[in-house]
Amino acid sequence: MYLYEWLAFDGREKVDYQKLVEETEKQKTKGGKIPPITVQHSVSNSVFDNESLYEHNPTYIDVRTPNDEKRGLITLIVGGGGSILVWGCLLALYLVSRTLLGLDPHQEESLPWDFYLFSVTAVGIAGVSFFLYFRYVFPYLRLEAFTARRLIVRFNRITRRVYLLRPKHLGGVVALDWDKAEVCLDPNMTEAQGIGGFVLLGWEKESHGVFDAAGQPKDDFEITFVGKPTRGASELLAFWEYIRRYMEYGPDAAPRPLRLISKFPWPWNSFKVAWRLDTGSLGKPVLWFFVLINLLLLPVILIHGVFHWVSLLLCYEPRFPKAIEQAGELRDGKN
Repeated sequence: MYLYEWLAFDGREKVDYQKLVEETEKQKTKGGKIPPITVQHSVSNSVFDNESLYEHNPTYIDVRTPNDEKRGLITLIVGGGGSILVWGCLLALYLVSRTLLGLDPHQEESLPWDFYLFSVTAVGIAGVSFFLYFRYVFPYLRLEAFTARRLIVRFNRITRRVYLLRPKHLGGVVALDWDKAEVCLDPNMTEAQGIGGFVLLGWEKESHGVFDAAGQPKDDFEITFVGKPTRGASELLAFWEYIRRYMEYGPDAAPRPLRLISKFPWPWNSFKVAWRLDTGSLGKPVLWFFVLINLLLLPVILIHGVFHWVSLLLCYEPRFPKAIEQAGELRDGKN
């Protein structure tokens, strides 16, 4: 689920930032790159919440990231394979120890020497298997299990900061200066170019707009992905405009959605995700095609739905630090 964020954080740790800046400047001089959009630039005449908000109040909005639904497959393959491995290793250790301790009622009085060799080999294989799995495979499982249930991007209009709520292995909690954000969007994109799109925000190291959770400046750069994938360019641009107007003009310019995203891991939401029926197809002839395909794939959908829900249950609900939760509260009454 956190593949984009994991690749971005892992790549940032290894990237030569100075070389990256030089390459970026070369691209700008060629005239082929679209200049980054700042938060002062309007990109749409309409606003759209994109069904992407967890919270909306006079102080802040909490927004989801693009890949919330893309989970379950890693839990099935990596988690299922790991469970089988662990069960097999524990079973082997149990049988060997039971025999060596004389707890087997069918055990002969004396054991052949090769059984002891087998026991040592079995224990060695079990130990090596545990090490290899947790050293090289388990980190991939943490992309969607035994980690934060979701990533949250908070836009606080009072402090004019963007807060990223992430687990430590994806960069941790940081605070970012709203006014120094750059938006990777093309206002002139075609409608098709916006299909599956989401907002990408970036802060350059030279902007000095990156802070840690305690508010101390960091000499670093940051990127974050925001919002549910859209169905076209008009939705994508209107979604960014929704966030921009909320931060620049207040909640009246970006009305509260009729329905916020629930954070509770209801099982039917997992099966709805696995079903993948676009509500935009309701009332259209193409709806029957999607229904037919999903009925044919029903066993796969049910398996996906189960492991999607299991991955949610194996995660914890993240919370911002107290200082960020209270940020802007005292000043809000004056606005």
